[in-house]
Amino acid sequence: MPMRGVILAAGRGRRMGHYTDDVPKAFLEFDGRTLYDRQRALLEPHVDRTSVVLGYRHETVVDRFDPADPIVLHDWERYENAASLLLALRRIDDDVLVLNGDVLVDAREVGWLTDQFDALAGRLNLVGCIPGLQNGETAIRWDELGRVTDYGLIEGHQHAGVGIVSRRHQETAIRILRERVDDWYPCVYPRTPTRPSLLPADHHVEINRPTDLERARAWLASDQIRCS
Repeated sequence: MPMRGVILAAGRGRRMGHYTDDVPKAFLEFDGRTLYDRQRALLEPHVDRTSVVLGYRHETVVDRFDPADPIVLHDWERYENAASLLLALRRIDDDVLVLNGDVLVDAREVGWLTDQFDALAGRLNLVGCIPGLQNGETAIRWDELGRVTDYGLIEGHQHAGVGIVSRRHQETAIRILRERVDDWYPCVYPRTPTRPSLLPADHHVEINRPTDLERARAWLASDQIRCS
């Protein structure tokens, strides 16, 4: 079924140091392409169009990269990324495939995620998770029925930075995010009907620090990975 893509890229990415002096980390160029360009190509086969939520240096991003359908979160530094998703959901009346602006996943996992969503006929949201209990990254937990029950800096399965918010649950999601603009947006998943979607750890890469750029290059060069 058709849906809209949303890339959340309003933050600066302070852990990247001087690399983000001029642009947010989603618009860092490596190997000749920005992370955003790779993400948009990743989502393109599954969505009607892709919006990107901007904040930090948004004027520079628009002038230099001319991203498709930019949504600007003004006063971005006052909020967490719940405010970014809230702004997008208020403007988009559709199912939303959401991707963190610092994450790449294997194209097959995006296809698997959207296939699951179609099989559920949009009855549930889906959130990507990396299997295996850990407590070093934000995590998702779920009950014996496979419904998401918790999210945060807890022991659980690492949030993979990708998911789908169903149009059926959009009104509830907007209300939750409006009340939690100082929180991370996956707080919406335990509070709406959501199922986890598991993806292998080696089919996911996250760029938080300068050393992650080299790791991402190696990941993209692997014969085992499919990513535009």
